[in-house]
Amino acid sequence: MSRGVHRIILRSNARITEDECVRSSAELLKLTGGKPAAVLLQITGVGSVSRAAISLCSGGTPVTAFAILGGTHVDRVMAHSLIRLAPPECPTRYFTEEEEAVIWLRMW
Repeated sequence: MSRGVHRIILRSNARITEDECVRSSAELLKLTGGKPAAVLLQITGVGSVSRAAISLCSGGTPVTAFAILGGTHVDRVMAHSLIRLAPPECPTRYFTEEEEAVIWLRMW
C-alpha cells in the first residue's frame, strides 16, 4: 500500500470474531507504530462479522479513515452494517474499486 494507507484483508468465507479482530488490530498497530493511519479494509467474500468484533475493532486502533473494499452484493450489505457501527469521528465509506478507495483515503 502507499505511504500512510494500510491494508487489512479479512479471510474469504471466514466468520470474523473478536479473536480475528484482535489479530488484525495488533497487526495494524505494529505497521503504524501506534500512529493514526488510513485503512483499506478488504471484506471481499467474508462470511460474516460479529457485532462484538466490530465493537472491539472500532475502539482499539487509531484510524483516520476506513475505506471498505468489496465486490458482491453481500459485501455491500455487510459494509453498510460496518459503516453504521463505525465511530462518528472516523470517516468510513464502501468501495468496489481499490484505486478509488486509495485516492479517497489519501484525503485523510
